[in-house]
Amino acid sequence: MMQETTEPAIAPVPPEPVRLSKARKLLMELTQKLQQSKDKKFVLMLVGRTGVGKSSTINSLLGQEVATVGDFEPSTMRVSYYECELHGIKFDLVDTPGLCDDLEEVGNDQEYLAMIKNRVSHIDSMLFVSRLDETRVTGDEKRGIQLISLAFTPKVWEHAVIVFTHSNAIPADRFLEVVEKRTDLVEREIAHYAGMSIAGTIPSVAIDNLSKTTPNGEEWLGELYTKVFVRISQGGTLPFLLATAQDLVPPQAYPPGIEHTQAGQPIPMGSPLSPPFILGQTGGTLPTPIDSSAPQEPRIKLNQEQKQEIKKKIDSYIISGLSTVGVGIGASFYGPLGASIGGAIGAVIGLILWLWS
Repeated sequence: MMQETTEPAIAPVPPEPVRLSKARKLLMELTQKLQQSKDKKFVLMLVGRTGVGKSSTINSLLGQEVATVGDFEPSTMRVSYYECELHGIKFDLVDTPGLCDDLEEVGNDQEYLAMIKNRVSHIDSMLFVSRLDETRVTGDEKRGIQLISLAFTPKVWEHAVIVFTHSNAIPADRFLEVVEKRTDLVEREIAHYAGMSIAGTIPSVAIDNLSKTTPNGEEWLGELYTKVFVRISQGGTLPFLLATAQDLVPPQAYPPGIEHTQAGQPIPMGSPLSPPFILGQTGGTLPTPIDSSAPQEPRIKLNQEQKQEIKKKIDSYIISGLSTVGVGIGASFYGPLGASIGGAIGAVIGLILWLWS
């Protein structure tokens, strides 16, 4: 008679404590990365003809006037380099007046290429801006595409977004068709220098700086932000997120322990985001209640699809593994933390809690 044997019982691992422990570890790693990126800059370049709305577009994206809006005609090709600050985070804005304009000095391309390379070492994000109601890629735009490709190599287009302005000049019943055709025309021109494997992946966004919506009735700012964030270089991702996170989260979405405060305020010593990083340790000041008179909508509203794109980028390029802990991230900050986390770092933590809640 065979003797029945039983396998030794294996004690199951409690899923919740493990998940919370992983969440705390990920938050520690995230905070260290945020601290290291706080003083780093991202570089954003604008390319497009004068008068198409480059300045208005970047001002709409960032929520403040970082570029002067004007209809002047450039008399020379030049590189304009602006040192800017948004929510306590510094960044550089590069404009290229005259690059895509039909000027008499066409032929001085080598001199202009040298000027660009001397002023700009790298590009984290590039917006190629053109009017949606144009019927073709103009000769000066073609030349601008060529010069940018030569100055920064075709790989610069991996971080580009095509932005079509004046979208409400197009009838609603033709809007999507026109966007598709204009995108195809621009991508084909870029493909002459970058190949269709790169050019064919460049997203386009149709906007109108005089209206919140495009002819199909959809708000465009969330889509513009999402495409820029998804395409920005790996090195520019965290600085850009630090500068813009608090524009994405409704104030009422911040959980206990995360204070929605003025940007740039230092994190109080003893808070869970200041050294030493000990989640669950009390310290700092008590959270300040949300001002009920403050706007209850974020400046940039995201739909579910846009949220998923942003989550994917964060999970892939910033902290891998966030998707596996889910609400454990939020739970790591609940309880008697008693700490006020303000400024840009607190805004990013608040954004992640909101996205993964």
